[in-house]
Amino acid sequence: SIQFNIGIASSELKDYEGAKAAYRKALDIKPDYQEAALNLSGVYIDEGNAIIEEMNQLGNSQADVKKYNELAEKREKIYYQAAGILEDYVKSSGVKNTDILTQLKQIYGALSDTENFTRIKEMLGE
Repeated sequence: SIQFNIGIASSELKDYEGAKAAYRKALDIKPDYQEAALNLSGVYIDEGNAIIEEMNQLGNSQADVKKYNELAEKREKIYYQAAGILEDYVKSSGVKNTDILTQLKQIYGALSDTENFTRIKEMLGE
């Protein structure tokens, strides 16, 4: 769809908000659009990864440690938003797609969320 392609182009330009809006529109038009759900979640992951890069550039001063902790909290919220998109897709579509579940497992692994990581592994039959 056009919205999906706009999402891809926006993602490549690191226009996270534009990409999110385009993928959401694609999902509004076709709620079972798996690639749009994966890519929307991926935009949040990219946004969270950019925060990690910023965190890695900080030093050890008290101000930097404070900033690091704030960024870590922000990254965690963004990753949980990424997971929420995929969880909602699975609930609404009833489809337990391997690609969706694998990405969910990776997100929960990055968050050290053992409970959800294990739940998704079981859904994957691992």
